[in-house]
Amino acid sequence: MLKKFFSRLSVLFWVVLLCAGGVLMVLRVQARLEESAANAAAMEQQEETAVPVDVQKLVRRDWEVWRSYYGQAKAGRSQTVSSYVKEIVRDVHVRIGDKVKAGQVLLTLSSQDQRATEAALRSSYEDSVREYQRLSELQKSGGVSKSQVEQALSRMKSEEARLQASRSTLSRTQLRASIDGIVASRMIEPGEVAGENKPLLTVIDLKDLEAEIMVSRRDIMSLSTETPVEVVSDGARAMGVIRRISPEAAPGSGLYTVVVGLNGLDILPGTHVEARFLVERRENLLVVPSDIVQRRGDKAYVYVVEGDRAKLREIVPGEGQNGSLAVTEGLAEGELLVTRGQNLLSDGALTRISGTGAPEAASSDIAEKTAEK
Repeated sequence: MLKKFFSRLSVLFWVVLLCAGGVLMVLRVQARLEESAANAAAMEQQEETAVPVDVQKLVRRDWEVWRSYYGQAKAGRSQTVSSYVKEIVRDVHVRIGDKVKAGQVLLTLSSQDQRATEAALRSSYEDSVREYQRLSELQKSGGVSKSQVEQALSRMKSEEARLQASRSTLSRTQLRASIDGIVASRMIEPGEVAGENKPLLTVIDLKDLEAEIMVSRRDIMSLSTETPVEVVSDGARAMGVIRRISPEAAPGSGLYTVVVGLNGLDILPGTHVEARFLVERRENLLVVPSDIVQRRGDKAYVYVVEGDRAKLREIVPGEGQNGSLAVTEGLAEGELLVTRGQNLLSDGALTRISGTGAPEAASSDIAEKTAEK
């Protein structure tokens, strides 16, 4: 009986011993696994490389929207020289390209017939004057009636009017420039017949150029004669002046005519001109370079740096121009915007702000680019 007891006790001892050994082994394995995981994490942390990036500190600036439209330069002032009568051209005193002054004789018509007519009318007028004077003297002595004198007076005035009209016509045989300018076209030669109201010469003022710019309905309501406008042609730039704005759209195109003065540009009529109108000015906007914005479907993203980590930030973009983009939502003033190295980043990546892109030097002039014209 005692022997059986010790035998059972021995078995129990070994069972307990084996269990204790198993627990110790499990603990050792678990400890080794935890140690391995910690080492792996440490190695992984040691192996993570910081991505060098440049940043700019976001500041609020004013935002200007300039919109470009196109047209051709033309003379703002011009004169089309024509004859009031049908007459032979005796002489043309100017050629294309000649500079002329206001009052200068440009063309002379043959005046032979007109001079003959003027001489005949002058003789008739002088006769009527003498007749009126003779009858007036006779009326004093009762030799003629009052009505006869009045008829003579009426005839004298009629002849005088005819003479003045003839002299006016005679004076028009010398066609003069009404403005200072340059002869742009010549459509008549000596010996040819100048038809009544037929264009003979054209004079334009090159010091007063303008362009008719066709503007869309979207922007026409934003314009006035006070709106700033920059004109550009062949690399030359100058500030123009809006002279006139049509209140009606052109049939077919639906565009509105805006006449812009081009006095600041040294160009010739017919030159193509770009007119850039300031159509919108907004204050206190955040503006970013458009080339750093990442598009994914219909959404837009940029990277900002928080601490030493990159954060992918969804934004709501607004108007864009000149390589810049206004941001209406998604960013805050003072944040560090990644402007270089963003293509190497992922959300949460370790970053290292490098060189001149450091926060102290990142007083970005992003928004100022929007005012460049």
